[in-house]
Amino acid sequence: MIRLSRLALAAVAILFGLYHALLGFLFLGEYQNPAFAIVGLIAYLSALLLATFDKSGLKMRAVSAAIVLIVSISLPQLIFAALGEVRQGSYTTWHIAAIGTLLAIVTIRKFAVLAWIALAITSLEVIEWGGPDVIFNSGLVGALLLVATAQAASWALGSSSKSAEEFRRRALAIDTATAASSAARTERTERLNQTLKEVLPLLEKISDSKGNLTKAERLKAQLTEAELRDQIRGRNLLSIDVVSETRNARMRGIEVQLLDDGGLDDLSQEDRTPYLWEVASRLKGVKAGKVVIRAAKGDSWRVSMAAIRKESDSPDLFIRI
Repeated sequence: MIRLSRLALAAVAILFGLYHALLGFLFLGEYQNPAFAIVGLIAYLSALLLATFDKSGLKMRAVSAAIVLIVSISLPQLIFAALGEVRQGSYTTWHIAAIGTLLAIVTIRKFAVLAWIALAITSLEVIEWGGPDVIFNSGLVGALLLVATAQAASWALGSSSKSAEEFRRRALAIDTATAASSAARTERTERLNQTLKEVLPLLEKISDSKGNLTKAERLKAQLTEAELRDQIRGRNLLSIDVVSETRNARMRGIEVQLLDDGGLDDLSQEDRTPYLWEVASRLKGVKAGKVVIRAAKGDSWRVSMAAIRKESDSPDLFIRI
């Protein structure tokens, strides 16, 4: 993307604006009352500097825009007083193009409505001064085109700015999602490695004892096998709290099944946290039986959880979140 510094753009605006002031200065001798023209030149140059250099950033201050508007409306009266008579097709009407330049800058700097109001008032002043004939030979059409072009440029800049902001927002969202996904993978990998560290000695123990395990060793083997199954089938349902409460429940003799069928795939790690916290909290309160926790894709809920006992006709717990 091509980038232009604010100073370079300001320099272009100033140089273009100074051209009109130079014309007014060179033709001072043609005014009947040059003092009014000199005051007009000073007012114009002051407004040009204010419009160009007011405040950093694209949008200027409202008070500065109002001052430029006042100068734009007052300048025709000063120059008409300096001329003393209607004069067409002369550089002595430099102020009309100068006003177009001022209002174009104001338009670019996010005060288009004020600029169009000032241009409308200026147009009425010019027509009242010289009649309809001056519309095409006084620079009024050029001023109109300047402001219209500035309006189009302002829209383009606004659209470009919005697109750039949307791109940055999406890039940030992608980076955040990628980081969260990477963190989740890292966490799952660490849990799997930890489980494998427990599995290998256990397998060696089973091999050495030819399957003759103590009750505690048998329980540990069952828990380890279940946790390995969770790593495969539980996926996004696994969190530190869920893993901890699942192990505690199994040690209480409760059968726990974790089934992730994609119900949480489109959520970030942060967005999954409330669901997993709720699952862990509910699991802590289950005293016996079997618990099935499932995240099914395509349902109107994210996670379902049911706690069932064989001797009971209805579930002890059934929630959809």
